[in-house]
Amino acid sequence: MIINQALDLSKDQKKLLTNVKQKFIRKTILKEEISNYEEQGYVVSSKQKSKAIVKKLKPEIELGYYEFVQLFCEMGFKIIPNLPHSFNDETKDISDFSFIAEDNECILICYYLYSYAKKEISRFEQVLENIKSNYGELLKELRKIFTCNKKFKVIICTKNYAISKSDISFIGEQKYFYIDDDRLEYYNNLNKHLGNASKYQLLGNLFSGQKIANLDEVIPAIQGKMGGLTYYSFSIEPEKLLKIGYILHRTDANRNDMPTYQRLIRKSRLKQIETFINNGGFFPNSVIISIDTNKKGLTFSLSSLQDETSISKIGLLKLPQRYKSAYIIDGQHRLYGYANTQYKETNTIPVVAFLDLAKNDQIKLFMEINENQKSVSKNLRTTLNADLLWDSENPTERNTALFSRIAQELGENTDSPLFDRVIIGENNKTDKCCITLDTIRDALDKSGLFNKYKGTEIERSGICDLNNNDKNFDNIFTLLVKAFEYIQQKNVSDWGKTEDINKWVFNISIYGLIRIISDITNIILNTTHYKKNEINSHFENFKPYLDAIIQGVNNFTEEQRNNLKTTYGGKGRIKYWRTLQGLILIKFPSLVFEGYEKWLKDTSKMFNKEAFSMIGDIETYLKEDFKKSLQDKYGEDWQILGVPYQVMKDAQELALKKRYEEPTKKYQDWDCLHLCDYRKIAVYKSNWTDLFEKKYSDPELQSGNKDKKTEWMEKMNRIRNQNDHTYSVSEEEFNFIKKIHNWLIK
Repeated sequence: MIINQALDLSKDQKKLLTNVKQKFIRKTILKEEISNYEEQGYVVSSKQKSKAIVKKLKPEIELGYYEFVQLFCEMGFKIIPNLPHSFNDETKDISDFSFIAEDNECILICYYLYSYAKKEISRFEQVLENIKSNYGELLKELRKIFTCNKKFKVIICTKNYAISKSDISFIGEQKYFYIDDDRLEYYNNLNKHLGNASKYQLLGNLFSGQKIANLDEVIPAIQGKMGGLTYYSFSIEPEKLLKIGYILHRTDANRNDMPTYQRLIRKSRLKQIETFINNGGFFPNSVIISIDTNKKGLTFSLSSLQDETSISKIGLLKLPQRYKSAYIIDGQHRLYGYANTQYKETNTIPVVAFLDLAKNDQIKLFMEINENQKSVSKNLRTTLNADLLWDSENPTERNTALFSRIAQELGENTDSPLFDRVIIGENNKTDKCCITLDTIRDALDKSGLFNKYKGTEIERSGICDLNNNDKNFDNIFTLLVKAFEYIQQKNVSDWGKTEDINKWVFNISIYGLIRIISDITNIILNTTHYKKNEINSHFENFKPYLDAIIQGVNNFTEEQRNNLKTTYGGKGRIKYWRTLQGLILIKFPSLVFEGYEKWLKDTSKMFNKEAFSMIGDIETYLKEDFKKSLQDKYGEDWQILGVPYQVMKDAQELALKKRYEEPTKKYQDWDCLHLCDYRKIAVYKSNWTDLFEKKYSDPELQSGNKDKKTEWMEKMNRIRNQNDHTYSVSEEEFNFIKKIHNWLIK
């Protein structure tokens, strides 16, 4: 039989894995053959006296196949390649790259499909039909060889496929499982961190709800009540909990498994825990889980030895003997830390188990437990808030959930031009996946599309707010997709480029585009009879304004583009948005954007020269007046007695540095004070009450302590430190400087 022959080939799994990891085809040839092989795409790796070694990268279709084989190998499966088949010529590529992955619990029949372009393939449905018709015959042959009672599962392994909904439906109907690019990346990451313990996650997905062989676990437990919820407290061997347990990692691979809230396990932390356990260490705190009783099998038998006065009950708890029946809410590192140690079967770990926690309760509990832990990233918290706060009674929290949901959907929905471009949950930033959730959320929050609340009252009405999160989501998500799609269609070649050379898909650009889409929406609603919920039906009205932006951005010089891209933070976002407004005003000069003229004035640098000249006058005045005041009070030792040690130390170091840089100039220590240093001197010891309170208290403050009354020095210092070629003094800052100048220098 073909399978028996394959079994002989797969005895040496290490040799198979070594071959799989090789990315190149290598050949030893005669030197005179080099030119022939170079024509076939080979390059010379090394030369000997009469021979040479040439190499060529394996075909993409093979490299993808080897990724799957390597994954299952490293998870601890035995691989049987070259699956027998009776497919027709159309699908022979499947048989060439199909294999069996076998362990002591299951046999996985893996069919590999590859597409040279990431798109839906019309013949995929026929491929699945062929697999279905071939499966029965193959299963009979497998059962003859593997006589033990193992589970069987068909896995469709795809590379570069965007699987259609009908294909997914077919896979579900046949009870197959599929691993696409996202899931492959997830399991690879998990495998890097967990080693072959990552198999537990895979088995949980493959056989969710199915009975686990040889697991009949009855354990002593205490039943209690907490927060209105029933829970059980008990101890269990880590290996048994690993089999029924499951962790809901928030990654693209698990986007349909809600609630997904856990951060990915960190390998470095896991290794530390393994070492700690192997050296005799242990963790007294409990792993928190939620048991899904829909999977059945959980019973609690009360003991006869009860204390009638106690709220808690003691008894025997029978856990579900099924895969994916216990969700690990907290303690995943502790649990998986045991997976590769000698103590996984001989130690026990304490567990607190809730029953059937609703998804929001699971997320809320996870958030509360991890509230002050840095390991829960801001991005993951943002992702979770879309689920946790959706139905909150607080309208501001509902908005937070709405903004998070729109941001996530822009990155996760295959219909969105930003699909796979938004960093979600614990996914990593790449050259293309670079847009942060915070960028989109901030743009939506500032856009004016939605109501702004103060408490429960509307402080500012949103131009498109329909007073319902579901309706708001449908309305604005659709609008953003249409607008991004229109820009993408006009800039197809540029849209797909990496962040560093992209004209459109980078953070401040996406922020600016969302804000400008809101501005255009406001224009259209104010100049037409359309209602808030009708805006998507009249998208033609948006196109002239978007065309103005597209033309303007595409005409940016390299200098203009770099200048916009390298203005970071909040100012960079605002600058890009206002620049887009300016592009629209070129085409539609009669329009008025609120705040645009003030922003233009504030960023034109029209106040810079006079402002920094006045700051120079103020610095000179303070240097002379402070020195005279301190000398009058303390005499010759005025620096030692009247100036904080650190202020003089920093000034001395700066003066010394400047003297080395410019030897011809005679820098003195006192010449090297910063504006904020005068504040420190003013409030030092009794200086404030004895010397400076009457002269240097902010004249606009009638009350307040010395720190409050000298805040103007700190603000002046911040403006002074911005004196570079990119900074523009705003009108408000200019008026502040002028006020201080007129007050001090009469």
